[in-house]
Amino acid sequence: MPVTRRNFLKLSGATAAGAFLGGTSFLTGCKSSPDKLKGTTESTTICPYCGVGCGLIVSARGGKIVNIEGDPEHPINKGSLCAKGAALYQVAVNPIKRRLDKVQYRKPGGTDFR
Repeated sequence: MPVTRRNFLKLSGATAAGAFLGGTSFLTGCKSSPDKLKGTTESTTICPYCGVGCGLIVSARGGKIVNIEGDPEHPINKGSLCAKGAALYQVAVNPIKRRLDKVQYRKPGGTDFR
């Protein structure tokens, strides 16, 4: 079957109808399992990366972040997150200390950092 504009539109319409009838929604936020969030405190905040201000739900247990997900009740992002917002958990909980924790200083004309 040659790919014509008509065949492409038929196929894309059938795919969209199948996704709609199948109950799959690609725009909803990812929900965590309830066992993972048992005993956590949830707080809402906004994403710090760009000026859009997408809403986040941050779950913490014992002062440490357990999960970060999009806020489905936020009017801007409605639960979805971009790649930067989805990576916030990795920025907050960095098991591999690749980032510096303290400021390093190099004297003018020097070659070593302290």
